[in-house]
Amino acid sequence: MNIKSKKSLVFTISIVIVLLFASILALSIEQIDKINGNYVSNECAALENIQLNSAINVSNENNNYNFKLFGIIPIGKAQENKSQKYVMLGGYPIGIAIKTNGLYITSKVSVVTKDGAVCPVDDFDIKSGDILLEIDNQTITSVNDIPSIIEDKNQVTLKIKRNDEIKEYVVQPALDALSGKNKLGLLLQDQIEGIGTMTYTDGKNFYALGHTIKDMNGDNVVASGGSIFNANINGYVKGQKGRAGELNGTFVTLDKALGNISANNDFGLYGQLSKEYQGEQVLMGSKSDAQPGTAYIYTTINGMEPQKYEIQIIKANNQNCPSEKSMVLRIVDKRLLDTTGGIVQGMSGSPIIQNGKLIGAVTHVFTSDPTKGYGIYVDWMKP
Repeated sequence: MNIKSKKSLVFTISIVIVLLFASILALSIEQIDKINGNYVSNECAALENIQLNSAINVSNENNNYNFKLFGIIPIGKAQENKSQKYVMLGGYPIGIAIKTNGLYITSKVSVVTKDGAVCPVDDFDIKSGDILLEIDNQTITSVNDIPSIIEDKNQVTLKIKRNDEIKEYVVQPALDALSGKNKLGLLLQDQIEGIGTMTYTDGKNFYALGHTIKDMNGDNVVASGGSIFNANINGYVKGQKGRAGELNGTFVTLDKALGNISANNDFGLYGQLSKEYQGEQVLMGSKSDAQPGTAYIYTTINGMEPQKYEIQIIKANNQNCPSEKSMVLRIVDKRLLDTTGGIVQGMSGSPIIQNGKLIGAVTHVFTSDPTKGYGIYVDWMKP
């Protein structure tokens, strides 16, 4: 073989090697950009790579990838380790007592004095839903703070918030003839209480509701603490077209709390359990596992034990960043349709299981059709 032929052969081999490495590199980059089978935008990629909060029973699943040059010639294999996480399934009711910044004013009330019934704030523009922030420049966090601040005072200054506006009112407390204590004539609430559903726990932390908590004005509550408790469902109002139904339940805040609330955002309620919880385990899924078709929800409409009900996922939206209304759901289980009529208030947080994986939670009901509602992907339920 002459020198010219040798140079041509070397050049040809070099080109093939360069193309070979370029193909391997391209395929490797594709595997990095392709997460769980879905391509993600650069600004959301970090969110996709954040691991779900700590769970138990971690095992590994190996995925094999075959690499081919130009998609034809086999050139090697690679393995991807995909961890499987198991969490504790919820579906049971919880009582929620969430502390807020300031005290909510629920109504004006009369104070019985020696001269008759009077309301010290009757002439002021103070309404139900307003928030009492301070009395005489002292921050109010509990109704128990008030007696010591207003005792033996002829007048006090109230700082009250309505929406984004803050006003001050100079009020003369009235001396209650029965207790002998000064009173403002306001009925106040220092925490918001309600019934919801646990979505899952990881043994130490809890994740519930799937949406934010709103106050009586429809505004998002800024949580400054609070607790969750065992709850018992003792009835329900069946949902009808144009009117949402609801679960009726009870819980006692004097009982030992199940956990302490640490966060409340647009996608759920979160906190730490008072003790490690052990329950039915379920494989943690993600939005890439959700697809139109048969699925199941776990929820409680009587007592404290959840039941499994069949649903249909009508639509699974493509969401690359945290967002509400991830899925459109329809209740098809006859037992639930015959009782509650479908989705009702109090079911928020009911876990959605598809193909054995936890993929999300029920969050909303369509008032026009209680058999339908929205769900959120479990990916977004993070503090």
